[in-house]
Amino acid sequence: MEREAKYVQLFAELKRSIDRGEYPVGEKLPGETELSGRYHMSRQTVRQALSLLEQEGMIQRRQGSGTYVKALKTAPKSVGIIATYISEYIFPSILRGMEESLREDGFIPSLFATQNRVEREREILEGLLERQIDGLIVEGTKTALPNPNLALYEEFRKKGIPVVFFNGFYEGLPHSVSVTMDDRAGGRKAVDYLVSKGHRKIGAVLKSDDIQGVKRYEGYLDGLLKHGLSLKDERVIWFHSENRARLFQKGDETTWELKRLSGCTAVVCYNDEAAVKLIGALGERGLSVPEDQSLISFDNSFLSGIGPVRLTSLEHEKESLGAAAAKKLAALTAGHREGSVVFPWRLIEGASVSSPKGSG
Repeated sequence: MEREAKYVQLFAELKRSIDRGEYPVGEKLPGETELSGRYHMSRQTVRQALSLLEQEGMIQRRQGSGTYVKALKTAPKSVGIIATYISEYIFPSILRGMEESLREDGFIPSLFATQNRVEREREILEGLLERQIDGLIVEGTKTALPNPNLALYEEFRKKGIPVVFFNGFYEGLPHSVSVTMDDRAGGRKAVDYLVSKGHRKIGAVLKSDDIQGVKRYEGYLDGLLKHGLSLKDERVIWFHSENRARLFQKGDETTWELKRLSGCTAVVCYNDEAAVKLIGALGERGLSVPEDQSLISFDNSFLSGIGPVRLTSLEHEKESLGAAAAKKLAALTAGHREGSVVFPWRLIEGASVSSPKGSG
């Protein structure tokens, strides 16, 4: 059998040395004369071997400087991003931070929206299990409720595909990695602030089917107990994904909702969207914020500044949270161990909170 040409043999030897890390990325290779002496081959043979390495993209020749080992280009990795919503509220900012970080790290993201519907989440997960994806970033669907799709997340784990959750998480997946806001602490912080302004009768408008709403309720209760305030169920209004659009809309239901809050001097709102709707409903009845009722909300979104009064709102990290979730996924795909991270809330004072009437 005819033996391989010497320059091919030298190419293979140098390639093995680079693959083994004997010549790390960025390091300068020995010159042609040195390689010729080391391997007992002519400079022409060495030059031909180096030419093959260059064609393979493993080295780079720099005029007047020498030959250097290059990082091999790898195929971009595919990441699925599943969010409840994509184009509304704070989600564009979160997803922007996520996508920018992923692209910097060589990932190609694909976006999917569940509209916070369990069946849609299932369809997306089943479709992604059939595709060749390298990772998954997920905002869970109705995370405060039992979820029939947890077994599908286990399928991703068995396939070695890392999953990172953001905003919320599934308590049925206790070992999952998540990037969230500290919602329980946020609820306490909101009550603490209202109490500092003199409020004692504090209500709440909260979302029941997402873990964020449940955790904020826990913090709300913590705050009331901490300050020795009354726990009254009638001061809490719960809404969910299916009736979210009807919250504080005109009609008998709104009359009932406002009646529950009528004895409160201040209200903790699940988010800026709920707060803006409450301000509108109060205005239709000739009441104003903060003169008749003070409001504090979550997220400090663009909505906090569009109403008749600037909302006092707790700041969601948005782009930073999205980027953190992306970095977690990148590290997991590289084989690193990662834990969950929780961001603290920062209070942004607006004009929607004042001292209650008669407190001065």
